[in-house]
Amino acid sequence: MEKINIDIGGYTRPFVGEHKNGDAIFIHQKEDFCFFAIIDGIGHGQPAFEISSKIKEFLTRNISINISKVIQDTHQYMLGCEGAALGIGVIDHHYLYFGSLGNISCKILNTENVELLSTDGLLGVRGRTVKVSHKVLQDKDLILLHSDGLDSSFTNHQFKNYHLFSSEILAKKIIKQWGSMFDDASLIAVKIKK
Repeated sequence: MEKINIDIGGYTRPFVGEHKNGDAIFIHQKEDFCFFAIIDGIGHGQPAFEISSKIKEFLTRNISINISKVIQDTHQYMLGCEGAALGIGVIDHHYLYFGSLGNISCKILNTENVELLSTDGLLGVRGRTVKVSHKVLQDKDLILLHSDGLDSSFTNHQFKNYHLFSSEILAKKIIKQWGSMFDDASLIAVKIKK
């Protein structure tokens, strides 16, 4: 099976005035497989940073296409913590798989905008069975995985020239324009090039 061509990049910014970020991004890319995640530790500053850092470190040892199991295992690992939201995307050949526990959103922008389903809950506090969505990827799809620090009403109609930028620059531009100053804000952008 041919490998899919992607350009992936992310950007994360802390709550205004904070030196530590309660959000974290994680990207693991191989030739035909990409695992990426956004973690949003409850609150902000040092306590939230410690939670998200611990989860990020756990994810480095638990990369898998089985998103539901990864989130369930992370929930067990973090039991008793203040809590966090975790959203994971996996690109395997021409498919995107997405699952989250808590308010991490994933949308795909192209000729139409598709919002994938998030599961309500809180990692380490209120676990639920995560519903994993999947979608066949098309040429020129733009996947946006983001924390609740980004205004979720954002669409490609507001940012017409996104194809001109690398995913990393695009993520930074979107956060700077639509991210809240009063929350940690994170975005991973993935451009599909078939």
